[in-house]
Amino acid sequence: MTTQPEVGVSDFVLLDNLTTDKFIENLQLRFQHNKIYTYIGEVLVSVNPYKTLDIYGQQHMAQYRGREMFEVPPHVYAVADACQRVLRQQGRDTCVLISGESGAGKTEASKFIMKYIAANTMQVHREYIDRVKNVLIQSNSILETFGNAKTNRNDNSSRFGKYMDIHFDYKGDPVGGHISNYLLEKSRVVNLQPGERNFHAFYQLLSTNTTHAKKFALNSSSVYKILGNERATAQDSKLYNVTNSAFNALGFPPAVVDNIWSIVAGVILLGELSVGEDGAGRVSLGGPLRQCAGALGVAEQALTAALAGRILAAGGDLVSKEHSQSDADYTRLALAKAAYDRLFTWIVQQINKKIEAPENTYKSSLIGVLDIYGFEIFDTNSFEQFCINYCNEKLQQLFIELVLKQEQEEYAREGIQWTPVQYFNNRIICELVDAPHQGIIAIMDEACLNPTKISDAQLLEAMDKRLNGHKHYTSRQLCPTDKKLKHGVDFRITHYAGDVTYAVTGFMDKNKDSLWQDLKRLLHESRNAALRDMWPEGAARLQQTSKRPPSAASLFRSSMAALVAGLTSKEPFYVRCVKPNPVQSPNMWDEQLVRHQVAYLGLVENVRVRRAGFASRQRYDRFLQRYKMLSQYTWPNFRGSGDRDAVAVLLRDLQLADVQFGHTKLFIRSARTVHSLEAARADLVPSIVVLLQKLWRGTLARIKYRKMKAAIVIYNAWKRYRFRRYIGSLQSELQRNRGVISRWPPGGGRAAPMLQGAYRRWRAYLTLRAVPREQWPQLKLKICAASALRSRRPQWGATREWRGDYLALDSYNNKAATYRSAMANLQRSQNIGKALFSCKIHKFNRHNKLAERCLLITESAIYKLDANSFKPLKKPTPITEVGVVRVMSTEAQLIVISVPSARNDLVVGVVPPAPEPPTAAADLLGELIGVLAHRYNLLSGSELALEVESGATTRCTLGGKARALQLPAPAAPPAPPAAAAPPFTHAHNVITYHPASARA
Repeated sequence: MTTQPEVGVSDFVLLDNLTTDKFIENLQLRFQHNKIYTYIGEVLVSVNPYKTLDIYGQQHMAQYRGREMFEVPPHVYAVADACQRVLRQQGRDTCVLISGESGAGKTEASKFIMKYIAANTMQVHREYIDRVKNVLIQSNSILETFGNAKTNRNDNSSRFGKYMDIHFDYKGDPVGGHISNYLLEKSRVVNLQPGERNFHAFYQLLSTNTTHAKKFALNSSSVYKILGNERATAQDSKLYNVTNSAFNALGFPPAVVDNIWSIVAGVILLGELSVGEDGAGRVSLGGPLRQCAGALGVAEQALTAALAGRILAAGGDLVSKEHSQSDADYTRLALAKAAYDRLFTWIVQQINKKIEAPENTYKSSLIGVLDIYGFEIFDTNSFEQFCINYCNEKLQQLFIELVLKQEQEEYAREGIQWTPVQYFNNRIICELVDAPHQGIIAIMDEACLNPTKISDAQLLEAMDKRLNGHKHYTSRQLCPTDKKLKHGVDFRITHYAGDVTYAVTGFMDKNKDSLWQDLKRLLHESRNAALRDMWPEGAARLQQTSKRPPSAASLFRSSMAALVAGLTSKEPFYVRCVKPNPVQSPNMWDEQLVRHQVAYLGLVENVRVRRAGFASRQRYDRFLQRYKMLSQYTWPNFRGSGDRDAVAVLLRDLQLADVQFGHTKLFIRSARTVHSLEAARADLVPSIVVLLQKLWRGTLARIKYRKMKAAIVIYNAWKRYRFRRYIGSLQSELQRNRGVISRWPPGGGRAAPMLQGAYRRWRAYLTLRAVPREQWPQLKLKICAASALRSRRPQWGATREWRGDYLALDSYNNKAATYRSAMANLQRSQNIGKALFSCKIHKFNRHNKLAERCLLITESAIYKLDANSFKPLKKPTPITEVGVVRVMSTEAQLIVISVPSARNDLVVGVVPPAPEPPTAAADLLGELIGVLAHRYNLLSGSELALEVESGATTRCTLGGKARALQLPAPAAPPAPPAAAAPPFTHAHNVITYHPASARA
């Protein structure tokens, strides 16, 4: 990480001579050098720079990822990383409490925290996690549009309280979230202080004459009452597009987005309606009534009737009451406020539906981020400022309880040596507001329950009477000499942040927060589906009585109590925001303003407590459980008497001294000691995990092995049983068919082919038993010939003895001695192998020439021999290169051996031996085919292709040309011996074979 020169002191705990002046001086020095973040231990103090700083990019995120806070310069990313690290390492829920007055930068700090948490995730299920992150970030844009406004102190002030829970799975990746909103300042819709703007949504709608604005005749150049003197800007136009993009990213249908902007337009138009009286004293409405009714999706007559009067239920009867002009105008404004407030709440509900974790998702832990309105002191402070400042009092009380009061009480309870630090406890102020029966909220609720109408002045009188003597409350009646307080209007509360004067005007109406049932029914019957969904109570009948709803102050008090209870159950991290000046200038430092904030935030007291206190405190059993692997004396189990003794042995072994032993907890003074323990533990955890994985995998492997072994035993037993059944069925089949298996039963597995082969060999043995063994080779050749020629050629020499090498027989060849001598020479010179078949042939070549030759078939090749010297002619033809063999179905000894690679077939007429006895048929063709087919099968592993022509014609290829080959016509008369035709003749490209002329 790139180191930068330090300016001032980055942690106030290290500040020498701690005073308020030294504190502010260090804060100002760092602010002037753009060092806006400073630590108080693990509390982050943030000063709003009022300008853009280049310290929030991806490279800065990487610098803080996985680093301890004391290792890196102060930054809001360090708080976010520490928060997420506690969640991942310890599985504890955490929260970030961001406090400070309006304009101090709370909203921006919360956005940076959200950005860091969303970016700091694992790589597993990236697409789903990116969707969750995108939804969490995009929701901020929508909430800022509808809940933020420009005030005199802040250009983007949150006018509502927001608390977001981000849910994480066991890996620490976000899986969803939930947003809680508190007390939208809806009075801003109809009542603006000078110099301030209304909610951003109104100006975005009017910017650059958007589609929705044109639809209801709204334009950016016109003046609208509820918008004051402010106008839409080019920035509003850009933000309008950003808001719509966020709606789209969250999955809001276009129709719903149209409905939302229509409601915003309707609120603007409600502010434009004028209320008057006609000649009869009845209320009359003027202004853009038709456009307003269209924007709200209601009938024009129904809107007029709802604003001009109301219907009451009295004793089961319905009574119509007309409004006065002032009542009608009050109803108009109340409708505008209620419609916008309910719209904002409904949008938050819809966002929650989009970002909530799926039902079946495991939610391990969560991080809460609280971004709520800061302390406010305006020229005129009303009911909203009263609630906002009460909220800040509760959060300050929580900070005091957790950081100051509980910490010191715990030291005393545990018997730790400690010098108490004095601080102001604001519990008395919180009780002034929310105490049962005696607090201001209880007094207002009693006034609202009174059947007679209580005015604001009467409410102030009741508060003066009940709170007389309280040192944090005063009014003009209780302090007549205080001329700054208006009689019957103002009262003052001394908050922890200073004195605030409130104008009681409007307190009663705002606390009742009531809306006539006629208006609820009107909005429930709207054609705008979103608006109709916002007002389900409008479906109730007028005669139906219901319990009075809780007041606005009571609801807010309850929500604050629930919020504080939820935050108390989490591990808190604090960001204390400070505003350097009231005019939002990046170069101005208002020391009085900063001093005031430092005082009421209790920052100096926080430094004192942190200096004198302890960074960590844990119960002995939890500390031992987490760090016992660091010592050989405590791992895996301590053999002593108790957890405290075990912790003492562990610390002694680690040589750690900056600790104190309480009654039930161990207190560690330095944060560095805690970080060193965590680092040592992190180094050992992987090896322990590997050990546990090894043991568990070994256990799983042994379990699996036992199961596999048992399965193999069962499987083998089953195979033996099935095999015995199969053998039994074969025996039954043999007995039933007298030694013949006509149909093999199914089953048998891999043994079936073996049994079938054994059966075939046994049947062959029974068949061959009567044949002498010396005739078996000849029988094998005859079987090969039979498989090729049976039923295709009636005569193929099956009944005679096959001699094979006929040229070696003196009875067939009168030059047999010469042949045998030639074969011996060939064996010595070329090792041609055994002669399997030989005979005399008449060969017809491609030049239409006839020649007497001899044919020799060895174990691997076919030879053409000279008829006199018996020497090989040309190169032998390998048997495997034979493509097809063609013969005639008659007794003709004609054979065509086709060799595709040579493109020149061997066309021969075989010369058979003389018949013995003379009546027997002399046929060598079947023997030649048997030898050739047998060797071809042995050499190539496939069957020899054989074509048997049933007619008198076949074909051949000579010299690369196709030629026809035929037998002579059977009807021709035999020629005299002297004029006998040669074995082959040719005419007109047709070759004729004469069988009678081919005899030996």
